[in-house]
Amino acid sequence: MEKDFQSAPKRFWQTIRRLRRGKRGSIQAVYSKGGTLLTSTEEVIGRWKEHFKELLNPTTPSMRDGGGLRRISA
Repeated sequence: MEKDFQSAPKRFWQTIRRLRRGKRGSIQAVYSKGGTLLTSTEEVIGRWKEHFKELLNPTTPSMRDGGGLRRISA
């Protein structure tokens, strides 16, 4: 580590900061569709699964398919 201080001080201080902070716990919580806070791992994973399923398989018609567009007669 002393060699890093002399040859690469930036890397040395980055290492020192990382070691001083230690591992921080992260908060793993999301809201359900109904607005309830989900905190258990199973509930959070289930909600993310639901979110991405809806994102990748939309139930609303897309603009490419002509959904939502109406013909206007002149």
